[in-house]
Amino acid sequence: MAVIAVAGGTGGVGKTIVETLVQETTHKIIILTRSPPRQPPSPHENRIQHLQINYDNIPELETLLTSNNITTIISAIGITTEETCQAQLNLIDAAEQSPTVTRFIPSEYSFIQTEELLPIDPSIKYWLAAATKLQHCTSLKSTRVIPGFFMDYWGMPHARTHLQPGVFGIDVEHCRAAIPGDGNDRLCMTYSYDMARYLVQLLDDVEEEWPEFSVVVGDAVTYNELLGMVEEVRGRKFSVVYDSAEKINQGQVTVPAVPPGYTEEEAHEVTQLVSRLTIAKVFDLPIEGRLNARFPDIKPLRMKEFLERAWRGRD
Repeated sequence: MAVIAVAGGTGGVGKTIVETLVQETTHKIIILTRSPPRQPPSPHENRIQHLQINYDNIPELETLLTSNNITTIISAIGITTEETCQAQLNLIDAAEQSPTVTRFIPSEYSFIQTEELLPIDPSIKYWLAAATKLQHCTSLKSTRVIPGFFMDYWGMPHARTHLQPGVFGIDVEHCRAAIPGDGNDRLCMTYSYDMARYLVQLLDDVEEEWPEFSVVVGDAVTYNELLGMVEEVRGRKFSVVYDSAEKINQGQVTVPAVPPGYTEEEAHEVTQLVSRLTIAKVFDLPIEGRLNARFPDIKPLRMKEFLERAWRGRD
């Protein structure tokens, strides 16, 4: 039985990974958190431990990792600032110094992020910093898990998910769409729980090497294909607008909806960013390195089935 630590295990992606680890493995699970430890609910209290940590103190971090015999770290830290970026970098340093830790999965869970995309999304520098540091950690086996877009967003609020609300391109609940470009850019997407299942299989496949990128794809559709699916499942035509590439690059985007917890300004900023990434084709993931071929027994949800489960019979 391995000891798996999940940093950021109380966040959306982190909770999903923890739940899947509990359901599909016998490993002991430690949730690394800045908050004071709390007792986890039954029936898994003997396998889940909450450990309060200070990301600013690398020697203390290393001592905690080693004393708890942690062998693998899965980072699901929400990285949006220099501070959160540095927290993950410090955790990597502590893991490298610990004699017990041998594997590290950094927080990413998106498209393949490269230096060429920095003009579109400057925050990519945070993910690249972690990837570069891990490349120089000879004692740590690592891989970047790449699921593309999470399907969950098109099943909210009915799909089982821990992700924060978000609306991208198509507002399924209110039957309207604001599609970036001509709607023909391919989007590779994966249900968050399917991504977690592949990640768990990767952990247990101890004999094989880990590639730089571990790509997971549940389905690949265009926005136009997705629109056809949601209209069929909802049983009605949507109101649709298309934002041209020229308008997107000028920042003139149509916001399909303002999700709970967002201001209109924040929703516009996110829509502009994701629209620019979409027409840059970043969500069309490569076939090489996909975990689908490595673990053929896992049958991820296709987009139509996911939509049927979330929306069939809804008003």
